[in-house]
Amino acid sequence: MAQPRVVEGYLPIPSKAGPEFWDRERIEHIRSLATSGRARRLWDPNKGRSLRILDHILFKAELEGGDGAEGEPGASSETQIAYGRISLSSPLYLGDMSYGALSGVPNIALARAADETGTIAGTGEGGLHPEVAKCRRITVQWASARFGVDLKVLRTGLGIVIKIGQGAKPGIGGHLPGVKVTEPISRTRRIPVGTDAISPAPHHDIYSIEDLEQRIWALKEATGKPVFVKVAATNYIRYIASGVARMGADGIIIDGHGAGTGAAPQVVRDNIGLPIEIATPAVDETLRREGLRDGFSVIVGGRVSSAEDTAKLIALGADAVSIGTAALIAMGCIMVHKCHLGFCPALITNKITSNPSKVLSVEWATKTVVNLLRGWSHELRLIMDRVGVKSIKELRGRRDLLVADDSINQEVLEVMGVKRW
Repeated sequence: MAQPRVVEGYLPIPSKAGPEFWDRERIEHIRSLATSGRARRLWDPNKGRSLRILDHILFKAELEGGDGAEGEPGASSETQIAYGRISLSSPLYLGDMSYGALSGVPNIALARAADETGTIAGTGEGGLHPEVAKCRRITVQWASARFGVDLKVLRTGLGIVIKIGQGAKPGIGGHLPGVKVTEPISRTRRIPVGTDAISPAPHHDIYSIEDLEQRIWALKEATGKPVFVKVAATNYIRYIASGVARMGADGIIIDGHGAGTGAAPQVVRDNIGLPIEIATPAVDETLRREGLRDGFSVIVGGRVSSAEDTAKLIALGADAVSIGTAALIAMGCIMVHKCHLGFCPALITNKITSNPSKVLSVEWATKTVVNLLRGWSHELRLIMDRVGVKSIKELRGRRDLLVADDSINQEVLEVMGVKRW
């Protein structure tokens, strides 16, 4: 049997015919961080071309001019989540992407990078790759189908995520197409080879907030781990977050509109769900008003593409951000949007075969993600210096540091608690 060729390097970035959020400039910036592990810039010079609301919100410090990304910052990006039970070197959560959706090597790289950098990685549903299970700084997911989940898996890592929804397809369960359910995935998920792995939209033992409370406390008692609840950002997100906090969870992971997945119906992906920059301040304000904010963690994601995005979302009220697509781009993703077919040219989401012609280097993939996290954190700390805060705690909820341009209407500004410049 011929040995597969080990791939270490990036493919050329293809030209796109239509609009693409993850454009050439964003991909090139992520690649520069993943190559150097150092800050490249503070502010995105091209964000004004974007339709995303977050790109039309600026720190007042940016209006003062200058984009120096040199030197060693004085601010600290260290923070704690889950009522202080989990310490992070930087407020970064590597988003929940399953073994099967990814091809194995990326799952290992994400988990190892989290261990090396002191951040944290979500493993998604579908059980654990054996090498991922050896890593410490991971969360394991309790999704509606419970594929590959047992008590041993639940006791692995630092925490548990009860997945209720995801940003790309609010109200719809998970789906791993049968073409990607090869023998290793079949064994891990405990389903037949070639069978679509479909997670139902509801958990069949969670139909009320009281049911959720029972699951939260059962998982806590069985494992001794913090429990987070992952939901999509919808119109009722502020009330959902309040309920999750009242039921005893240690935090909520909110997935906003535009969050990635390879198998979402287009009509749902493009038309349902709130941008995370609207959901974040709404949740933060409600939790503060109801006396539920201290210690309870709000982790937010959905098209988080840079340290600047991270700083803005924390200023809008988040404790940490979830990055998924950006981490895949660091490993070589070029946004072909064919993840569900299993023929990824960058080997990120390709299906697992017994005799592949090419495989992604796990050492190279780990290194690129480690560099990305270090460069991202370096930029974040430099931004914190520029805006005049010394810690993530000082930055959290500081909407007074932000201003918006004329493209955002007054109703949205009131929800966000941000004024025009």
